[in-house]
Amino acid sequence: RDPATLAAGFTTAVALARAGRLTEALHGHTRVAEGRSAVLGADHADTLAARQEAAYVLDRLGRHQEAHEAYRAVLAVRERAMGSDHPDTLRCRHNLASNLSRMGRVRDAFRIADEVATARDRVLGPDHPDTLLTRYEGAYALGQLGRWTEALVAYREIAAARERTLGRDHPDTLAARYEVGIALGRLGRGAQAYDLFRALVRDRTRAYGARDPETLRARHVLGVNLGRMDRWEEAVAEAREVGALRAESLGGDHPDTLASRREQAVGLGRLGRWPEALALYREIAGVLERSLGPEHPDTVAAHADEAHCLERLGQVC
Repeated sequence: RDPATLAAGFTTAVALARAGRLTEALHGHTRVAEGRSAVLGADHADTLAARQEAAYVLDRLGRHQEAHEAYRAVLAVRERAMGSDHPDTLRCRHNLASNLSRMGRVRDAFRIADEVATARDRVLGPDHPDTLLTRYEGAYALGQLGRWTEALVAYREIAAARERTLGRDHPDTLAARYEVGIALGRLGRGAQAYDLFRALVRDRTRAYGARDPETLRARHVLGVNLGRMDRWEEAVAEAREVGALRAESLGGDHPDTLASRREQAVGLGRLGRWPEALALYREIAGVLERSLGPEHPDTVAAHADEAHCLERLGQVC
């Protein structure tokens, strides 16, 4: 329970979370929180920091209700001890908004994100990375609510501010540009979305390489927009190439690889090449059944794709 040892444990747990070793990270943060509570007190800022990181990891593990309860407990102490405008309080409220979004409470998520963005604008300034991050969270909630015109305006403003302050090739700037393209696609503006993603793929390839996962993610949506423009031959070719690159770097059973393969199957169906589409749908369903089980929603959806394909081929399921 030495403070230096606990500080080292906190740093290690953060590193574990960044490396994707979430169960170990949760165990580490929990031990640090318990140790700091015993030594420094339950309401000490360092104790609260460990408890908040534990909540963040719980959220990433899909344990959203537990994370929600942890965030609310930490937030109550932070507001009482530090005030509602303290940066640590605002960070906790930002995380709570993200958590509410994951729980499906999107209206609540948007309301809190909007309040936090206003407070951060006042305390930190409109172009501060934390202010823009919360505005990004609010824009995401707007999209979930189907308010895509408002989301598009917000994402464009965020992308412009990040380009001014962070640079054109910064990952956060590129992420905002990606979301602008998503919003354009959702609004039926496929040609504009295609042009945006073509430029985004070019910039990501130059800055981070052709095989970077985010470059491939942008290429995947580029292919989706080719389909929206009824350019199905090109869409199939793009999905096939992205799927092959993802399989090489991520593995054939990775969700991103399967997403590319499904997009390829969709395009083949649009082209009337149903036997080829059926073969892909069956492979995808098989992988999901092995990895997730037959009752998982993704597996059920994959079998529904397979059944639709069989119907188009005139076969009886």
